[in-house]
Amino acid sequence: MLKMLGSVAISAMLTAGTSALANERAIIVFDGSGSMWGQIEGKPKHQIARQALRDMLETAPPTMELGLMAYGHRSKGNCNDIEMLVAPGANNKAAILQAVEGMRYLGKTPLTAAVQQAAAHLRHTEEKATVILITDGEETCNADPCALGTELNNSGVDFTAHVVGFGLTRQQGEQVACLAHNTGGQYFAANDSARLSEALSAALQATQAVPAPAPLPEPKPEPALPPATLEAPEAVEAGTVVDIGWTGPDSRDDFITITQPDAPDTKTGVYERTSKGNPLKLQAPDALGPHEIRYVLAEGHIVLARQKVELVPLQVAVSGPDSAGAGSSIQVGWTGPNSPGDYITVVKSGAPDTAYNDYARTAGGNPVTVRVPDALGDHEIRYVLDSSKRVLASKPLTIEPVTASLQLLSSAVAGGTASVHWTGPDNSGDYVTIVPKGAPADRYLDYARTSHGTPLTIKLPKDSGEYEFRYIIDSSKRVLASLPLVLMGNPPDSNNAESAEQVPPKP
Repeated sequence: MLKMLGSVAISAMLTAGTSALANERAIIVFDGSGSMWGQIEGKPKHQIARQALRDMLETAPPTMELGLMAYGHRSKGNCNDIEMLVAPGANNKAAILQAVEGMRYLGKTPLTAAVQQAAAHLRHTEEKATVILITDGEETCNADPCALGTELNNSGVDFTAHVVGFGLTRQQGEQVACLAHNTGGQYFAANDSARLSEALSAALQATQAVPAPAPLPEPKPEPALPPATLEAPEAVEAGTVVDIGWTGPDSRDDFITITQPDAPDTKTGVYERTSKGNPLKLQAPDALGPHEIRYVLAEGHIVLARQKVELVPLQVAVSGPDSAGAGSSIQVGWTGPNSPGDYITVVKSGAPDTAYNDYARTAGGNPVTVRVPDALGDHEIRYVLDSSKRVLASKPLTIEPVTASLQLLSSAVAGGTASVHWTGPDNSGDYVTIVPKGAPADRYLDYARTSHGTPLTIKLPKDSGEYEFRYIIDSSKRVLASLPLVLMGNPPDSNNAESAEQVPPKP
């Protein structure tokens, strides 16, 4: 975070005056962490910092001994990535600029350890020592900058740390301000480019050995954030709907979300607007482990309240028959989250989680009725979590062949009706129809559902020709049985009556 402020802070020390600072030694701790790629007014912060450093060094007394230390500039995720790039000495301007130009911005923010090493390098146990830290972020390596400030101050030596915080929240600023205050130094906050210039100027004056002018007026306190609270269980089954009680401003578009605990405040997981009611029903993510419930103020995307929640495994099971006829309907019992959209389906064994055939929503009750595919072999009954399409439980199911037969019980006259006896699986929607011989399987003329019993009455076509009765499995439109039929027209003297000749089915 020494970022843009770093360079300016240097200038602060440099222009304090040759007579006051000529014999002093100071180390600038320059932030090389990955956050330096963040932008201010459209430019990466590390570019702004380098230019500011260049401008400040132009005003530095040539006799002043300056050093440059950096952290986070060589590797990602390494809290030991701290390096003295330029040892304190006179006439180091060109070396410092060259070192900063060659830095990369990759890692974490071990600012506490960096300040401690800088102080040790300045031999703070024997001589006056000054460290200038400029940061746009808080400590990320499990160290306590406040405790370090107290330790250095209690050592009885003349050590001072000045800290410039750029773009920090109030809470983040407090975490680094104590490093300065506990050593007798000053903390300068800057939240925009104008305040940054003022803060850098004040930091410059603070590094002078002569008495500094009156401090800048304290910035006007930011308006207090509205209070908010959350009330929810400490543990929730993954993917289930949880009731979350809340208090808060309920401003337009405010929302409550569940996300990873280390996710940035601007990161939104599953959410619902507070306008949906209180308590708010929110479906937890299909994940496991520690998470965080957050009340977020829509304006500025500010988190007003947080609560930890542990997402735990679901208890899910399905029960049903071991085998079923092709295209039949089965009853499936289940235990599970019954989250919005969850469903039961029967698919081929080993099919992807996203595969489905006929299905029934768990919201429809327990047990549910599901129609199995018109197929044969190894299948499985599945409980599927709709939000992620993940299979939570399954049970093997063997689909077995089904047969059917048809028998004409009455004479068949063109334009009349016929009585047809049938046997078959009587699956939901199955029907008996009459069609021209060889018609596609999905063709039908008059028909009757098998659910009406047997025999069925079928209206016959008026035109003579070759036809066939068919038993159709409705789910697949597969012809399970057929019975050929020839309808013949009668002579004119019989009042144009038509008759039908039954053609026996082929063996």
